[in-house]
Order: sequence, then structure tokens, then C-alpha cells
Amino acid sequence: MTNQSLQPSLGADEKTDAIVKAARKTFLARGFDAASMDQIALTAAVSKRTVYNRFRSKEELFGAAIEETCKRILPVNVDEIESSLPPEALIRQLSRQFLEGILQPEALSLRRIAAFEAERTPSIGKSYLEHGPQWMVDMYSPILERLAAKGFLKIDNSKDAIWQLGALITEPLHMMALLGSPPADLQKAIDHQVNGGVTAFLKLYAAG
Repeated sequence: MTNQSLQPSLGADEKTDAIVKAARKTFLARGFDAASMDQIALTAAVSKRTVYNRFRSKEELFGAAIEETCKRILPVNVDEIESSLPPEALIRQLSRQFLEGILQPEALSLRRIAAFEAERTPSIGKSYLEHGPQWMVDMYSPILERLAAKGFLKIDNSKDAIWQLGALITEPLHMMALLGSPPADLQKAIDHQVNGGVTAFLKLYAAG
């Protein structure tokens, strides 16, 4: 009897979740280049073949780890929040949750890894963009479309508008944190960034 057979049997979805979580942990601890599929398999308590049956490459697995991080940022109760708050309060609430999420140490570390690797391995940068920022845009833009349908916003392209909102509510605070120089009072800085960013966004897109 092998050691692996002593591990509890996991379903396909559970195995995939375990692999992605193990990959995220390994990338954060070792960086992209030093992380190995063998180490990820060991951490996930699955065989290397099981990893490759689900992910064709380390780059693809990195993308899955990025998307898993984004899912942690996106509130699980978006529908509940949307139905319980007036439009402006909704935008401010989701903006704050998003900003707090991308300022988490692990999210910042994955962004640094992607930026470092992107020059020599463009597919890493592309994967981060696709599974990180673009994924978030795809998730959030329908909310703006619904607010526009209610007459609160006037927008021609919801995805362009989300990109602009993202820039307004994150910079320069995100860049400061990314480069290791966050403000001493981070919560106060988040309040200031979100309030100023949402106010500027509404000047551009509020209807009426």
C-alpha cells in the first residue's frame, strides 16, 4: 500500500480546488520560476499525473491561482448587496471591497510575480491579465449595465467604464503598496481613495 492510497479520496472538483490552492501557496512561497509541478502535486496530496490531467502547464495553473485570488476579492453575496443598497452606495461598497482585496499581501505578491516574469515569459503577463484584471472586469461590468438600465448611469461601454473606475479607486494607493511604501494609516487612505475615485467616476458617468 502506497502513502498516497492512505490519503482521503477526493472528488474531481475537490482535487482541482486542492491543486489550485496548493499552486497559489507554492507560487507565493517560491515565485513562479522556482515553483515546480512536483511540489504543487505534493502540497495538494495528489499525483503529478492528476495535476497535468487538469492543467496543461505551469502557466495555466498560475492563471488558475490568480483567478482563485480574484474570487476571494469578489463578494459572494453580490446579488444581496445590489438589492439592498441604493446605486451610489452600491458602487462605493463594491469599490471598497475590491480595493481592500487587491491590497491584501498575497494579492500584491502575485502581482509582483507576474510583473517580474512577464518580460522574459510574456505568457505569464498575459495569463495574469486574463485571469486577474480582465476577469474582474467581466464580473463587475454587468452591474454597471444594470445601473444604467435603471437610469442611474449613462455609459456606452460598461467594460471601459469598469476599467476607468478601477483606475480611479486604486491609484496611486495600489502602486504605493505594490512598491512597499503604503501609508501608515491604510484604512484612512482607502477611505480617501474610494471616496475620491467614486466621486470622480460619477462626474463622468452619472445620468442627468
